[in-house]
Amino acid sequence: MKWSEDTISRLQNEGRGKGRGPTYSPWVYVTDFYSTGRTHEPFSHKFGRQHQLLSDGEWWMFLLLEWMQDVGDVREQYPLPRNITQEIAHQLGIHHQCYPGTHVPLVMTLDFLATRLIEGKDRLEAYSVKTEAELEDPAQIEHLEVARATCQGMDIPHHLIISERLPKVRLKNLDWIRDAQLDPDATEPFPGFYEDHMSRMTQDMAARRHDGALVDYCTEYDRRYSVDRGVGLRVARMLLSARTLRMDLNNPSPELAHMDSFTLTARPGRLRSVGAG
Repeated sequence: MKWSEDTISRLQNEGRGKGRGPTYSPWVYVTDFYSTGRTHEPFSHKFGRQHQLLSDGEWWMFLLLEWMQDVGDVREQYPLPRNITQEIAHQLGIHHQCYPGTHVPLVMTLDFLATRLIEGKDRLEAYSVKTEAELEDPAQIEHLEVARATCQGMDIPHHLIISERLPKVRLKNLDWIRDAQLDPDATEPFPGFYEDHMSRMTQDMAARRHDGALVDYCTEYDRRYSVDRGVGLRVARMLLSARTLRMDLNNPSPELAHMDSFTLTARPGRLRSVGAG
Protein backbone atom coordinates (compact mmCIF):
# COMPACT_ATOMS: atom_id res chain seq x y z
CA MET A 1 0.00 0.00 0.00
CA LYS A 2 1.26 3.48 -0.89
CA TRP A 3 0.75 5.70 2.14
CA SER A 4 -0.42 9.28 1.66
CA GLU A 5 -2.83 11.68 3.33
CA ASP A 6 -5.44 10.57 0.80
CA THR A 7 -4.85 6.94 1.77
CA ILE A 8 -5.26 7.77 5.46
CA SER A 9 -8.47 9.70 4.78
CA ARG A 10 -9.83 6.81 2.70
CA LEU A 11 -9.10 4.27 5.44
CA GLN A 12 -10.71 6.49 8.05
CA ASN A 13 -13.82 6.80 5.87
CA GLU A 14 -13.87 3.02 5.46
CA GLY A 15 -14.09 2.69 9.24
CA ARG A 16 -10.58 1.45 9.91
CA GLY A 17 -9.77 1.57 13.62
CA LYS A 18 -13.44 1.93 14.54
CA GLY A 19 -16.05 -0.34 16.05
CA ARG A 20 -15.99 -2.84 18.91
CA GLY A 21 -16.29 -6.58 19.18
CA PRO A 22 -17.40 -8.19 15.89
CA THR A 23 -17.70 -4.78 14.19
CA TYR A 24 -14.14 -3.61 14.87
CA SER A 25 -11.94 -3.01 11.83
CA PRO A 26 -8.16 -2.88 12.48
CA TRP A 27 -6.23 0.08 11.14
CA VAL A 28 -4.03 -2.21 9.08
CA TYR A 29 -4.54 -5.71 7.66
CA VAL A 30 -1.85 -8.27 6.97
CA THR A 31 -2.32 -7.62 3.25
CA ASP A 32 -1.63 -3.88 3.57
CA PHE A 33 2.13 -4.14 3.81
CA TYR A 34 5.02 -6.55 4.04
CA SER A 35 5.70 -7.96 7.50
CA THR A 36 9.17 -9.15 8.52
CA GLY A 37 7.60 -11.92 10.59
CA ARG A 38 4.91 -14.50 10.06
CA THR A 39 1.38 -13.15 9.97
CA HIS A 40 -1.76 -14.76 11.40
CA GLU A 41 -5.48 -14.26 10.71
CA PRO A 42 -7.29 -16.36 13.34
CA PHE A 43 -11.05 -16.34 13.73
CA SER A 44 -12.11 -15.93 17.35
CA HIS A 45 -15.45 -17.34 18.49
CA LYS A 46 -15.04 -15.33 21.68
CA PHE A 47 -14.71 -11.97 19.91
CA GLY A 48 -16.77 -12.87 16.85
CA ARG A 49 -14.40 -11.94 14.04
CA GLN A 50 -11.15 -12.62 12.23
CA HIS A 51 -8.10 -10.90 13.68
CA GLN A 52 -5.11 -9.35 11.93
CA LEU A 53 -1.83 -10.27 13.63
CA LEU A 54 1.46 -9.15 12.11
CA SER A 55 3.97 -11.40 13.90
CA ASP A 56 4.37 -14.58 15.90
CA GLY A 57 4.74 -12.44 19.03
CA GLU A 58 1.34 -10.86 18.42
CA TRP A 59 -0.16 -14.31 17.85
CA TRP A 60 1.25 -15.58 21.17
CA MET A 61 -0.03 -12.54 23.06
CA PHE A 62 -3.41 -12.92 21.39
CA LEU A 63 -3.62 -16.51 22.69
CA LEU A 64 -3.10 -15.26 26.24
CA LEU A 65 -5.57 -12.39 25.94
CA GLU A 66 -8.25 -14.57 24.37
CA TRP A 67 -7.89 -17.14 27.16
CA MET A 68 -8.23 -14.56 29.95
CA GLN A 69 -11.81 -14.64 31.18
CA ASP A 70 -11.86 -10.98 32.22
CA VAL A 71 -10.96 -9.88 28.67
CA GLY A 72 -14.18 -9.12 26.82
CA ASP A 73 -12.75 -7.52 23.68
CA VAL A 74 -9.41 -7.25 21.87
CA ARG A 75 -8.77 -4.60 19.23
CA GLU A 76 -5.50 -5.17 17.40
CA GLN A 77 -3.64 -2.58 15.28
CA TYR A 78 -5.54 0.14 17.14
CA PRO A 79 -4.75 3.64 15.83
CA LEU A 80 -3.74 6.48 18.13
CA PRO A 81 -4.80 10.04 17.18
CA ARG A 82 -2.01 11.56 15.06
CA ASN A 83 -2.49 15.05 16.41
CA ILE A 84 -1.87 13.73 19.92
CA THR A 85 1.13 11.52 19.06
CA GLN A 86 2.70 14.39 17.10
CA GLU A 87 2.23 16.78 20.01
CA ILE A 88 3.66 14.30 22.51
CA ALA A 89 6.63 13.54 20.27
CA HIS A 90 7.30 17.28 20.09
CA GLN A 91 7.07 17.59 23.88
CA LEU A 92 9.48 14.68 24.33
CA GLY A 93 11.91 16.06 21.76
CA ILE A 94 11.40 12.98 19.59
CA HIS A 95 11.08 13.02 15.81
CA HIS A 96 7.65 11.68 14.93
CA GLN A 97 8.07 8.81 12.49
CA CYS A 98 6.81 9.03 8.91
CA TYR A 99 5.86 6.29 6.50
CA PRO A 100 8.99 4.97 4.71
CA GLY A 101 9.93 7.05 1.70
CA THR A 102 7.40 9.78 2.52
CA HIS A 103 6.95 12.87 4.66
CA VAL A 104 3.53 11.62 5.82
CA PRO A 105 3.41 11.32 9.62
CA LEU A 106 2.80 7.74 10.69
CA VAL A 107 -0.52 6.70 12.20
CA MET A 108 0.86 5.02 15.30
CA THR A 109 -0.93 1.87 16.40
CA LEU A 110 -1.13 -0.25 19.51
CA ASP A 111 -0.61 -3.95 18.92
CA PHE A 112 -3.57 -4.58 21.22
CA LEU A 113 -6.16 -2.52 23.05
CA ALA A 114 -7.93 -4.94 25.39
CA THR A 115 -11.13 -4.36 27.35
CA ARG A 116 -10.95 -6.06 30.75
CA LEU A 117 -13.69 -6.38 33.36
CA ILE A 118 -12.02 -5.34 36.62
CA GLU A 119 -14.03 -4.89 39.81
CA GLY A 120 -17.23 -4.78 37.79
CA LYS A 121 -16.05 -2.07 35.38
CA ASP A 122 -14.64 -2.18 31.87
CA ARG A 123 -11.01 -1.06 31.82
CA LEU A 124 -8.85 -0.48 28.76
CA GLU A 125 -5.28 -1.79 28.68
CA ALA A 126 -2.73 -1.37 25.90
CA TYR A 127 -0.09 -3.90 24.87
CA SER A 128 2.95 -3.52 22.63
CA VAL A 129 4.72 -6.74 21.66
CA LYS A 130 8.38 -6.52 20.67
CA THR A 131 11.31 -8.87 20.23
CA GLU A 132 14.56 -8.37 22.12
CA ALA A 133 16.23 -7.42 18.83
CA GLU A 134 13.64 -4.72 18.14
CA LEU A 135 14.32 -3.19 21.54
CA GLU A 136 17.92 -2.58 20.49
CA ASP A 137 16.67 -0.17 17.80
CA PRO A 138 16.62 3.46 19.09
CA ALA A 139 13.75 4.29 16.72
CA GLN A 140 11.66 1.53 18.26
CA ILE A 141 12.40 2.82 21.76
CA GLU A 142 11.29 6.33 20.75
CA HIS A 143 8.17 4.90 19.13
CA LEU A 144 7.31 3.00 22.31
CA GLU A 145 7.91 6.05 24.48
CA VAL A 146 5.46 8.12 22.40
CA ALA A 147 2.91 5.30 22.58
CA ARG A 148 3.37 4.96 26.35
CA ALA A 149 3.00 8.70 26.95
CA THR A 150 -0.06 8.86 24.67
CA CYS A 151 -1.73 6.03 26.57
CA GLN A 152 -0.81 7.67 29.87
CA GLY A 153 -2.56 10.85 28.74
CA MET A 154 -5.63 8.76 27.88
CA ASP A 155 -5.50 7.05 31.31
CA ILE A 156 -4.80 3.68 29.69
CA PRO A 157 -2.13 1.43 31.25
CA HIS A 158 0.51 0.48 28.66
CA HIS A 159 2.33 -2.85 28.86
CA LEU A 160 5.50 -3.72 26.96
CA ILE A 161 5.61 -7.44 26.19
CA ILE A 162 8.90 -9.06 25.12
CA SER A 163 7.93 -12.00 22.94
CA GLU A 164 10.90 -14.20 23.89
CA ARG A 165 9.85 -14.03 27.55
CA LEU A 166 6.29 -15.26 27.03
CA PRO A 167 5.49 -18.69 28.60
CA LYS A 168 6.12 -21.02 25.67
CA VAL A 169 4.73 -24.24 27.19
CA ARG A 170 1.53 -22.50 28.24
CA LEU A 171 1.21 -20.95 24.77
CA LYS A 172 1.77 -24.33 23.09
CA ASN A 173 -1.05 -25.78 25.17
CA LEU A 174 -3.40 -22.87 24.48
CA ASP A 175 -2.72 -23.30 20.76
CA TRP A 176 -3.36 -27.06 21.09
CA ILE A 177 -6.66 -26.47 22.90
CA ARG A 178 -7.73 -23.69 20.53
CA ASP A 179 -7.00 -25.76 17.43
CA ALA A 180 -9.94 -28.04 18.30
CA GLN A 181 -12.53 -25.31 17.72
CA LEU A 182 -14.73 -25.47 14.65
CA ASP A 183 -14.05 -22.97 11.89
CA PRO A 184 -17.05 -20.80 10.95
CA ASP A 185 -17.53 -22.77 7.70
CA ALA A 186 -16.78 -26.21 9.19
CA THR A 187 -19.22 -29.09 8.70
CA GLU A 188 -20.09 -31.75 11.27
CA PRO A 189 -21.26 -35.34 10.67
CA PHE A 190 -24.63 -34.01 11.84
CA PRO A 191 -25.72 -30.70 13.44
CA GLY A 192 -24.68 -30.63 17.08
CA PHE A 193 -22.34 -33.62 16.72
CA TYR A 194 -19.57 -32.18 18.85
CA GLU A 195 -21.91 -30.57 21.37
CA ASP A 196 -23.52 -33.97 21.84
CA HIS A 197 -20.17 -35.67 22.39
CA MET A 198 -19.07 -32.95 24.80
CA SER A 199 -22.07 -33.83 26.96
CA ARG A 200 -21.41 -37.56 26.57
CA MET A 201 -17.75 -37.24 27.51
CA THR A 202 -18.58 -35.09 30.53
CA GLN A 203 -21.01 -37.75 31.73
CA ASP A 204 -18.55 -40.52 30.99
CA MET A 205 -15.70 -38.86 32.89
CA ALA A 206 -17.96 -38.15 35.85
CA ALA A 207 -19.38 -41.69 36.00
CA ARG A 208 -16.20 -43.58 36.81
CA ARG A 209 -12.48 -43.28 37.37
CA HIS A 210 -10.35 -43.72 34.27
CA ASP A 211 -6.82 -45.01 34.65
CA GLY A 212 -4.07 -44.10 32.20
CA ALA A 213 -3.30 -41.07 30.07
CA LEU A 214 -5.71 -38.71 28.33
CA VAL A 215 -4.74 -40.05 24.90
CA ASP A 216 -5.50 -43.61 26.02
CA TYR A 217 -8.89 -42.57 27.39
CA CYS A 218 -9.72 -40.74 24.15
CA THR A 219 -8.69 -43.71 22.01
CA GLU A 220 -10.99 -45.92 24.11
CA TYR A 221 -13.75 -43.31 23.79
CA ASP A 222 -13.47 -43.43 19.98
CA ARG A 223 -13.89 -47.22 20.09
CA ARG A 224 -16.75 -47.30 22.58
CA TYR A 225 -18.78 -44.64 20.79
CA SER A 226 -17.88 -45.83 17.26
CA VAL A 227 -16.54 -42.50 16.06
CA ASP A 228 -13.57 -41.73 13.82
CA ARG A 229 -10.14 -41.86 15.36
CA GLY A 230 -9.22 -38.51 16.92
CA VAL A 231 -12.78 -37.40 17.69
CA GLY A 232 -12.38 -38.16 21.39
CA LEU A 233 -9.19 -36.11 21.75
CA ARG A 234 -10.78 -33.23 19.86
CA VAL A 235 -13.84 -33.34 22.12
CA ALA A 236 -11.57 -33.35 25.19
CA ARG A 237 -9.83 -30.24 23.89
CA MET A 238 -13.22 -28.63 23.29
CA LEU A 239 -14.10 -29.33 26.92
CA LEU A 240 -10.81 -27.73 27.94
CA SER A 241 -11.60 -24.71 25.77
CA ALA A 242 -15.03 -24.41 27.42
CA ARG A 243 -13.34 -24.86 30.83
CA THR A 244 -15.68 -27.76 31.53
CA LEU A 245 -12.44 -29.71 31.88
CA ARG A 246 -9.35 -28.22 33.48
CA MET A 247 -5.68 -29.12 33.27
CA ASP A 248 -2.25 -27.83 34.18
CA LEU A 249 -1.42 -25.51 31.29
CA ASN A 250 2.28 -25.78 32.18
CA ASN A 251 2.37 -29.53 31.43
CA PRO A 252 4.56 -29.96 28.33
CA SER A 253 2.68 -33.11 27.20
CA PRO A 254 -0.97 -32.87 28.29
CA GLU A 255 -2.13 -35.69 26.05
CA LEU A 256 0.20 -38.02 28.01
CA ALA A 257 -0.92 -36.72 31.41
CA HIS A 258 -2.77 -39.12 33.72
CA MET A 259 -6.52 -38.72 33.82
CA ASP A 260 -6.32 -37.95 37.53
CA SER A 261 -4.63 -34.64 36.64
CA PHE A 262 -7.77 -33.41 34.83
CA THR A 263 -10.72 -31.93 36.70
CA LEU A 264 -14.36 -31.58 35.66
CA THR A 265 -15.91 -28.23 36.60
CA ALA A 266 -19.49 -28.89 35.50
CA ARG A 267 -22.06 -31.51 36.37
CA PRO A 268 -23.05 -33.88 33.53
CA GLY A 269 -25.60 -32.27 31.25
CA ARG A 270 -24.80 -28.74 32.46
CA LEU A 271 -21.85 -27.49 30.46
CA ARG A 272 -20.63 -24.09 31.59
CA SER A 273 -17.46 -22.02 31.73
CA VAL A 274 -15.89 -21.47 35.13
CA GLY A 275 -12.51 -20.63 36.62
CA ALA A 276 -9.50 -18.91 35.15
CA GLY A 277 -7.94 -22.07 33.72
